[in-house]
Amino acid sequence: MYDTITLGKKIVYFRKQKNLSQADLAKQAATSQSNISNLENGKNKFNIAKLSNIADILETTLDILLFESIERYHNTSVASCFYDKQFFYLISLFQHEDLLYTSLFLNHFARLKCHSSKNT
Repeated sequence: MYDTITLGKKIVYFRKQKNLSQADLAKQAATSQSNISNLENGKNKFNIAKLSNIADILETTLDILLFESIERYHNTSVASCFYDKQFFYLISLFQHEDLLYTSLFLNHFARLKCHSSKNT
């Protein structure tokens, strides 16, 4: 789980660094400009494969795009360890190197979160 607003801001930042319009990014990501607009405004969630593709287009990594939004989500939500583990499992199915790094990060993050919730 992740905070959609934080992710959207991160995508806007990287898109502007690449001097891409929403239409340019949408074309390269094989989606519509309205989908990109909704993603950037926190109104739309993309699957992990589509986010990975967007990260590649923006010449960044999925973990860089998601780190702050995952952290914000966990600090503002009551997320269970079950969902953390399910998210980790889904990401671990991918073979893309960035996704594997992300899965290692999320596994570590979930262990820390689950550990701290048991101590409180």
